[in-house]
Amino acid sequence: MPSMTPDQAPDPRHSERSQGAALADAFVAAEHRRRRRAALNHAARNGLGLVIFLAVWEAIPRLAPTLNVLMFPPPSMVVETALPMILSGELAENIAMSLSRAGAGFLLAAILGIAAGLLTARIRLLNELSEPVLHGFRSVPVIALVPISVLWFGIGEPAKIALVAIGGFFPIWISSFIGVRDVHPTYLRSAACLGATTYRTMLLVVLPAALPFILAGLRQAIAVSFIVLVAAELSGATSGVAYMMSRGHQLFRVDIMFIGLFTLGALGFIADRLFVLTARRLFPWYETAR
Repeated sequence: MPSMTPDQAPDPRHSERSQGAALADAFVAAEHRRRRRAALNHAARNGLGLVIFLAVWEAIPRLAPTLNVLMFPPPSMVVETALPMILSGELAENIAMSLSRAGAGFLLAAILGIAAGLLTARIRLLNELSEPVLHGFRSVPVIALVPISVLWFGIGEPAKIALVAIGGFFPIWISSFIGVRDVHPTYLRSAACLGATTYRTMLLVVLPAALPFILAGLRQAIAVSFIVLVAAELSGATSGVAYMMSRGHQLFRVDIMFIGLFTLGALGFIADRLFVLTARRLFPWYETAR
């Protein structure tokens, strides 16, 4: 049997690297499976909770015969009313209008809120000049601005978008301000020692360090945007989910009002979940809360 030359002999370091890569791949695959199982269990529990809620709601009118089902309709009656609205496209049209208003207002609030939080946290003079104004208006309920917005902007789309933007601005601004203000000085000194410019320090050090606060403000602003949207559409809209609820109130149709409530809740929940998924995809190192 011919002897093996040194070049043909197996390299033990290559074998160790192969084993290490196999172990790493196995660990990553197991972690993916664990996360998928956790996501499926989470979704299953969410669905179970929703089913229990609907079942209890459906049973209440039947267990209380004296309860007026016109004032407290069960889910079956609400679905029966919603089907024609879904098939005719009326519900989809109202949802599209509400989403366009909420989305435009939220986007405007996000741009202005993050910029204002960044500037007021980094420029002391600007913070001292704007502090009484911003904190004063932050304490004013947005609903109180509805009559003024109608006088200034009328009942058109700019008034509704402006109200949503004002409502979403303050949670984003205060969260961004706190996040940028509380960046650890060590990060700033390290960036300065490495020769980073003010712009690069802001972009590569300050904003990533303040990211958890900024994301928290954006997530809170999503819920606030839908809340303010209802007040904005009740101030004189001719379409939208809140307008549909107002029409149900005028017709004494509680089932139509419940359709609007369910729609707003579903839109808010879906928007929140999409935000969480987007944040995890864009910033995988940041585990945002569920």
